[in-house]
Amino acid sequence: MQLTERIFTGKGDIKADTVLEHCRIINVNTKEILNADIAIQSGYIVGIGDVSGLRDAGTRIIDVNHSHVSPGLLDGHVHFESSMVTLSRFAGKALEHGTTGIVIDPHEIANVLGRQGIELVMEEAKSLALNIFVAVSSCVPATPFETSGASLDAADVQALIENEMVVCLGEVMDFPAVLSGDAGKLAMIQAARERRLVVDGHAPGLMGLDLWSYMAAGISSDHESLTYEEALEKLRLGMKLMLREGSAAKCLENFLPRLLEEGVSLENVFFVTDDKHPEDLLGGYMDSIVRKAISLGLDPLDAISMCTINTARHYRIDHLVGSISIGRRADLVILDDLEEFSIHSVIAGGEPIALNAPIASIETQTPVFNYPDYVFDTIRYTEINPQDLQIIYAPDSSVSVNVIKVFPDQIFTDKDNAKLVTYGSGVLLPDANRDILSTAVIERHGKNGNIG
Repeated sequence: MQLTERIFTGKGDIKADTVLEHCRIINVNTKEILNADIAIQSGYIVGIGDVSGLRDAGTRIIDVNHSHVSPGLLDGHVHFESSMVTLSRFAGKALEHGTTGIVIDPHEIANVLGRQGIELVMEEAKSLALNIFVAVSSCVPATPFETSGASLDAADVQALIENEMVVCLGEVMDFPAVLSGDAGKLAMIQAARERRLVVDGHAPGLMGLDLWSYMAAGISSDHESLTYEEALEKLRLGMKLMLREGSAAKCLENFLPRLLEEGVSLENVFFVTDDKHPEDLLGGYMDSIVRKAISLGLDPLDAISMCTINTARHYRIDHLVGSISIGRRADLVILDDLEEFSIHSVIAGGEPIALNAPIASIETQTPVFNYPDYVFDTIRYTEINPQDLQIIYAPDSSVSVNVIKVFPDQIFTDKDNAKLVTYGSGVLLPDANRDILSTAVIERHGKNGNIG
């Protein structure tokens, strides 16, 4: 039994299978750097300090030569589907960048395959070196007017949250349903709370009495604040603040310097990506957020804490991950340089990853998952003609149209208006010179063929 082995290794009766020696341990529990060795047994840390009594000739010795050793990084909120790769391939790239655990809300898969899709993701996760923690999707579809391939109701949520991988109810995006007392949505929240699970939020622009009402349901985090004032109000009221720095939304520069300038405690703040596109994932993952945070003036130990122990405490998994502590998983990142957070190698569950090989070789070590037939060919739509995407008005007309205004590095939008012309054909044309472009949403599940 692994637990017995770990207990007896801690006493020295059984010898550790691995020892990291000459470490400069980044201790996020006390915010200090300790010179010590680390003993590992069956994937867990069993000794920190002078571990000479826990080793023998059969112990694997890894000399890190006085390098800094960080806890493995955690992404507290990601929809891995946005990376356009499978969970297994995503895991390989995450490990390459020192991320040893992620909290996934697979609502994109759930929107196509429903409960069966989430169960499949959890099955794939079992074979991975990356720690996968699951947030059960709470809004599938996201809003009632959407056409999705599948849906999740309170009964589905009740069944899914019984899985040991589940750590929370995923972001409750449909906050109007919460504020109106929607029975189905509240049943999901109640089911999660009865299991003592965290309930994550999604509440852009919500402040004042509406925020009070939303939080009164037991929703305890948010990653959608539009302004610093909104983020600070949520922190003051007891929400955990996820600082998002992903591909579509980048919030660090807007919020972190203000938090530091005003001396706000960062204990209830942690970093998330809320998705990385594949081209961005090639250049960095949570490690790149640590580097950016340090460049904005954050102390390296605080930056590391905000994607390790802070994240783990929010999801109540700090007894498993998030720190270099006895009894925790041996998920470790060996650094070439602390200030630059440049990664030399990674240890996941006590096993060295690419220790004596290029770090980029990690991805090739991840297993390939064999998907069942039902996950393929899920895009079903009738033939689309150019005419289906045209808007016709009177020829040579000037027409006032609604415009979705987008902002660089943000996902919130604003409503605007513009004048467009139809010319002789009567077809309303975009105006690239003013960056006014056509866009369409096409129903892809073969249910109604809607185009909007």
